[in-house]
Formats: sequence, C-alpha cells, structure tokens
Amino acid sequence: MAKLFQAAFPSAISALEIGVWYGVGSTNIWLENLQPNSSLFLVDPWKPYASADDLSDPEWQGYKQMDGLSTDAYLSAFLNVKKFQAEQSHKQIKIHMTRGESSSFLPMLRDDCFDFIYIDGDHKYEHAKKDIQQAKRLVNKKFGIICGDDLDRQPNPELIEIAKNHRNRDYLRGEQQFHPGVLLAVSEEFPAVNMVNGIWWIVCSGGRFTTEILKPAPQPH
Repeated sequence: MAKLFQAAFPSAISALEIGVWYGVGSTNIWLENLQPNSSLFLVDPWKPYASADDLSDPEWQGYKQMDGLSTDAYLSAFLNVKKFQAEQSHKQIKIHMTRGESSSFLPMLRDDCFDFIYIDGDHKYEHAKKDIQQAKRLVNKKFGIICGDDLDRQPNPELIEIAKNHRNRDYLRGEQQFHPGVLLAVSEEFPAVNMVNGIWWIVCSGGRFTTEILKPAPQPH
C-alpha cells in the first residue's frame, strides 16, 4: 500500500479512508506518506457492526469482542491523529475525523473531490457496495485511485454464487475463507481489479477505471 501510494501521489492530495477503527494500521500508512499540505478525511461509525448472522456462528466469538471495543477504537484513532499532528505539524496535513455512517455522510460530499479513497468499512454486501458506489462518484476522474481491504480471493463464478447466499456475513470460515460481501460488491462494480494479499485497487484515469500499470499523477503547473 505504501509503494502504491508513493508511486501515485508525489504531491499534495485529498484522501479519504472509509473504516478507521483503531486508526493505527492503514491510517498510519497514509499519514506517513502524504505529502505536505495534503488533507485526509477519516470516516467511521465506531459502533458495533456484527450482523445477527455473524453472531449466530458459535465458533466465532471475535465479533462480540470487537463490538465491545468500539469506544476504545474511537479513542485510539483520536489519540493517534493528535499525536501525529503534534509530531508532524510542519507537514501541515489537514485531518478531519467524522464519526458517522458512510452511507449518510458520503452522499453529502461533492463529486470528484478525492484523489485517493481507501475502503475498509462494514464488509457486508449492502454496505460494501454503497461505499464503492460512492467512491466511484467521489474519486478524481482525471486521476485517482480507489482501493480497499479484504478481497481475499479474486472473484470467480463459484465464489460469486457462494457470496450471494451470504450477503449479510462479514466473513466465511471453513473451506471458503473470504469476505463474501466485499467480493460480491467488487465483482459487480468493476469488471476486474488489481489484488495483492487481499488489498485491491483500481485506477481512474481520464474518467475510465482501469487495471493498467499505474502511472504517477500529473504534476500541477
């Protein structure tokens, strides 16, 4: 992710992260690699997210544990941002934290307002699809990147059919081991995406979404 970010954006940009939670993983990658005078919007509801289908899985107690940490996650993200701003004030990175549902917040933003969008919010199909649809509207059509986490396997007809039967699950264990909502949403919104170790991305260039080899963003005159 860091290499992708560095190659694409050698100058100041506007970036959006959907799904922040503790704010110490991917968030730190963007903060460390954003050029001076960039802006970063962080959006997360910081609330329990497991569905009834998730919680019905008797062998996966992690959902209950994670749902119970939403307040801790919010405080962690806040403190991490505050620490960065104190230590890297010379970079003048403008950071905006929004606690709210992406489905409510993102529609209020204007088209083409972000050069980079990272999606790692609610993995269930309905939410993942809306996040991707909004990202397609919000990304800079001249040159921008949409990427996300948890595309564990490239979509194929068999996995798509499995995903359709588990739209409200965060993750399928056993033989499948993938996030069905993410896979189904990505497969419906893009003919193909690049993917390495679960991280997927696609480039928007000249209003067209492409998996072609990444070219650096044009420098401002």
